[in-house]
Parts: sequence; structure tokens; C-alpha cells
Amino acid sequence: MGDKILTLEQMDTEVIFYHLADERAYFEWLERISCVESVKGDGAKGLVVTLKRTPSEDDLRQFLALAYRYGLDMRKFAKFETDVNREWFRDPMMYWFEGVFGEEKHPD
Repeated sequence: MGDKILTLEQMDTEVIFYHLADERAYFEWLERISCVESVKGDGAKGLVVTLKRTPSEDDLRQFLALAYRYGLDMRKFAKFETDVNREWFRDPMMYWFEGVFGEEKHPD
């Protein structure tokens, strides 16, 4: 599997932390996701998360919850869709569906 699929960029774009403890909780949660190898800033790429492997169902659900909670662009997670997870991941009733699979919104 290529490096590109195991890298998540801009994991801090437009994130607003309301307290130092909120920021600490974000990074601690991110670093506790079992497939995460490293978390580091990289200039124009923003906060870059490198994965040691493709996310498991639990890993992906944690990324989705974290992204939803902190207002991240969720489209970056669509690349993790597989034949195995498609049934639950593409469920249009789930809170993440529009953010992951919906069309990109362009400013008017």
C-alpha cells in the first residue's frame, strides 16, 4: 500500500480549541488511535498523521468521531473505503456520510 493512503494531511486545519485541555485531549485521542504511527507539523501540509497500517473499523470510527467533533474536513477519510467496510461506512444515515462522501461545497 502506498505512502499516500497511509498519510493524513491538514489534520489541524480550522480546528478551534477552546481551552488548553481541549487541545491536549485532541492530540492525546489522535495519538491513541492504534494505527497512528506519528503526528507532526509539516509546514504547508499542516498537521500530518502517518499511519502504520490501514485503519481497522474501530480506528476509522475514531477518526470519524474526532473529525466530526473538531470540525475537520472529513473527505480525506473516503480513501479508506473497502469492500469490507462499505456497508457501514457508506450508510447515508450516519453522521459522517455527508462529510465524507457528499459533494464539496464551494463558496458562492
